[in-house]
Amino acid sequence: MSRAFRVRYLVPGGAAVIEEVWRAASADEARERAAQGGGVVLGVRPVAAQGWKLPAPRRATFDAAAWCREFETLLRAGMSPVEALETLAAASASMSEGDARQSVHHRLLARLHEGAALSQAMRETGAFSEVLVAGVLASERTSGLADALAEYLRYDDLLQRLRRQMVSAALYPALVIGLGALIAGFLLLYVIPRFSLMYSGFAGTLSPATEFVLALSRMLRMHGWALVPAAVGLVALVLAAWRGGVVQARAAAWLERASLLRRPVEDFRLANFFQAMSLLVRGGYTIEETLRMAAAVALGPHLGARVARAREMVAAGKTVSESLAAAGLADVMAQRLLAAGERGGSFALVVQTLATRHANAFVTFVERATRLVEPLLMLAVALVIGSLVVMMYMPIFDIAGSVGGPR
Repeated sequence: MSRAFRVRYLVPGGAAVIEEVWRAASADEARERAAQGGGVVLGVRPVAAQGWKLPAPRRATFDAAAWCREFETLLRAGMSPVEALETLAAASASMSEGDARQSVHHRLLARLHEGAALSQAMRETGAFSEVLVAGVLASERTSGLADALAEYLRYDDLLQRLRRQMVSAALYPALVIGLGALIAGFLLLYVIPRFSLMYSGFAGTLSPATEFVLALSRMLRMHGWALVPAAVGLVALVLAAWRGGVVQARAAAWLERASLLRRPVEDFRLANFFQAMSLLVRGGYTIEETLRMAAAVALGPHLGARVARAREMVAAGKTVSESLAAAGLADVMAQRLLAAGERGGSFALVVQTLATRHANAFVTFVERATRLVEPLLMLAVALVIGSLVVMMYMPIFDIAGSVGGPR
């Protein structure tokens, strides 16, 4: 069965980037068709099925990984960095891509034409991470820009894989909680107040649960109208705090204190740290420079302090394996691997192995936690909704008991 794919490729012998929609059985087949005539394939992505949907918002941010992938492809096709940037800039202008991408291309080309180095121009734009800029700076010494971009893409792929794992793990619980909240809100705001009208004239003895249901329904009838704007205001407040970084900062601080989550969070950050170290070591940086630049990755205050302590010990003459172990960044196995890498000249490979090890540990924790949390969450939501339903019918049981009881 064929699907629609949007294919971006560079025509042979020219500087024009063409974007077309083709039908193919897979992305690999579309890529092979584009490359048959000698074209340089920049990207292949599936086209979403047409239907009733809201228009997608215009992307305002700059996707550094996608830019690196296309830039690397053009470099390996034989273009110089300036030619590749001019081609990408022309493609962005002709295809009405995001303003952020066009602005970055304009500033990069302007600085390159003034004689600045690519790494300096990238740093001045503020659109690229420090790790990527450091890799490009190292490649300027060895003329291996395409290889540096490929190394950064491997670094980015690992981070994106870990982030996708977190998002997919949080999606199902969020869906269950949201659906449970909607059902509970419907019962509390609509069903229970109307049920309570049947019990208002009952003069018999009611159980405490029934009294609670009736009091709750009276409160909802009197003040229920205020819940909607309060809920809207709460959602707006949460969104504002999220955009301002307050939620992320508080969540990070909470994760630092939570004993059950401290280890997986540390595995995520150590995977990020060691992957950045691998990228920088392959770029030819010294260990002290590598630790300084890798500390710029989002590691949190505690892990960042440990990296700074390891830097001080390396500067004092200790080996990397001893420094990382003493700073709490490497366990016994990691220390022995690092020591072997120092002796055998395969330090970059060892650091890459440690990054993969911590990434796999984080993924394993997320998968196990998901299997445990999902049924517990379903049970909790079912208990809440079931309790509301039972409380709603309790007055009927009280009335039945009063009518059928001894006179």
